[in-house]
Amino acid sequence: MTDANGNPTGTQDLWLVCAPVPDSLLGPNMPKYRRMSPFGVPGIPVKLPYSIQIVDATIDFYPGDQVTLPAESLPPLNAQAMALKISLLFGFPCTNTDLVSAIIQHQTAAMLFAPIRWPVLPVTDLLCFTVDVFATGRLAVQSTPTGGPYPLQNIRLIVDGLELVDIAPKGLEGAIECYLTAMLRNYVLPQLVLGLQNLVISTLGMTLTPHLTLNLPNNPAIEQNELRVWLDVDVT
Repeated sequence: MTDANGNPTGTQDLWLVCAPVPDSLLGPNMPKYRRMSPFGVPGIPVKLPYSIQIVDATIDFYPGDQVTLPAESLPPLNAQAMALKISLLFGFPCTNTDLVSAIIQHQTAAMLFAPIRWPVLPVTDLLCFTVDVFATGRLAVQSTPTGGPYPLQNIRLIVDGLELVDIAPKGLEGAIECYLTAMLRNYVLPQLVLGLQNLVISTLGMTLTPHLTLNLPNNPAIEQNELRVWLDVDVT
């Protein structure tokens, strides 16, 4: 619904998801949701909200015996690599054509007086579907100087390959893979960071600060079906 000026009315801030989100095992202070910026669609002058949920995930470390990769992922795993099988539950809204038309009229008039700012489409439900994603990747360490004896070390997951299952035609599958890979590499995965210098534990008046052990062939290492990280610990 809209008011006399064409502004949407009766809307409220909702966390729309496709499946219930259980409380975190890490405690009540762990947020159940992470807000993501809405996206735009050509020809629709509003931003669209969406939901992405991980409903199942399996991680397999080299040499790999838990995830059967599709042929497109060129199995078997390379040394120091890992495989992931993730079931993603997507939720997207269907646009309300009458509401979009009202917003277009309102925004067209507003352009005469102020720069245009496209609103977010108000929705109350989502169209949901599940996509199985296979990914291969490896770990890398990013070091940032801190001015102290040791740099800030972040372990990051780098995606080398990504494949979707049972999406046709192939052109559509390739387009979705392209955008999903960009989203994973540039938005989702950069947040999966282990900041080693942040693992500071105060016990009995002592402060333990870990940092990666130097001069090892691989650290962290993915081998013998395990993820291995060697640390040196400073005690003060």
